[in-house]
Amino acid sequence: MAPSVAKKKPAPATATTKKHDGDDFRAPGVLSFVSKLMAREDDALRSIRENTVKDGLPPISVGPDEGKILELLVRTCGAKKAVEVGTLAGYSGAWIARALPGDGVLHTFEYSPKHAAVARRNFERAGVASKVTVHVGAARETLPEIGHLAPFDFVFIDADKVNYVHYMRWAIEHTRPGALIVADNAYLFGKLHLEPAKAGEDAPAVPSMRETLTLMADTSLFRSCAMLPTGQGMAVAVRK
Repeated sequence: MAPSVAKKKPAPATATTKKHDGDDFRAPGVLSFVSKLMAREDDALRSIRENTVKDGLPPISVGPDEGKILELLVRTCGAKKAVEVGTLAGYSGAWIARALPGDGVLHTFEYSPKHAAVARRNFERAGVASKVTVHVGAARETLPEIGHLAPFDFVFIDADKVNYVHYMRWAIEHTRPGALIVADNAYLFGKLHLEPAKAGEDAPAVPSMRETLTLMADTSLFRSCAMLPTGQGMAVAVRK
């Protein structure tokens, strides 16, 4: 009969070996806990977000987590002069404006007069109306109105995806070294990697978004860039 051999005890779990159910660190419970802890809204912000649909606007604004990221980025770069392309109901703009100093200013651009009117009311509600100027009309036509105020410290792009590359080029030409330029929906709703013919209604936006990200990755224009893995992808780049 063969002699018995003592069995080795399993090695203790480490940071690299420990397993969790599915290794899903983005489980809904985790996200909910983190959001409640770090992306807290006051009544004014919550009201803007929750009333967007009631005000007749589409529910396509950023959420509290993305709003908090915008606030953090604005504060991080010490912005005083900010630009937003795509106002909608003013939710993201309120986060940005609140992060600006008392003498800071946000120029936000909205195509729809109806949306712009709602946003103005919401900026009042959020207590930032004195910092915000709402420009109405197609941004490609109205952005030149503020060219003489450049350079800007922070630009957030969250509008029609087909024109992203045009907004990005404008931002590159009108920001200072060290400024942050942010592009939301950078994953293009999961269609960024598709050939335009397979991207359905987002087909015209595929080349624009790809060129936008290519510009952001250009080391002759930006010191650094990264993709924040939000639900829709938020690309951030530091102007050179």
